[in-house]
Amino acid sequence: MRHPAPTLRPLVHAAQWCGLLPMLLGSTIFLLWVWSSSSLLPVLGLLNMVLGLCLFGGGLGVLYALRLRAGRRWLPGTAMACALLLGNFPLACAYAGLGSQIELARQRAAVCAASQAQAEFSGAADARRRC
Repeated sequence: MRHPAPTLRPLVHAAQWCGLLPMLLGSTIFLLWVWSSSSLLPVLGLLNMVLGLCLFGGGLGVLYALRLRAGRRWLPGTAMACALLLGNFPLACAYAGLGSQIELARQRAAVCAASQAQAEFSGAADARRRC
């Protein structure tokens, strides 16, 4: 396996980190939100999406600089950098879809609990059967 020249290796790692950083940060924010349902974490998730877009542009710039410096030879690690950079988009869509489903289920459970509490207070049997 050929290794890139020592001067190009940091650029390969920088491009990989441009893809990996928003992926790790977004996954952590999503898992913390699922666990805690904090209202601050979705805002942090949106900020992470903006950070991810900026790092995507930066990662593409680094990959372009690598291509200019390396010429036609293939550098190990650049395919991984491309996969990490592009993999953030479907991951963000998946987390957005899962998050909306989880929030909808939480809201339905809250409405159901409130209607059951009201039904027990008023004695209405029909409200208890709906949930």
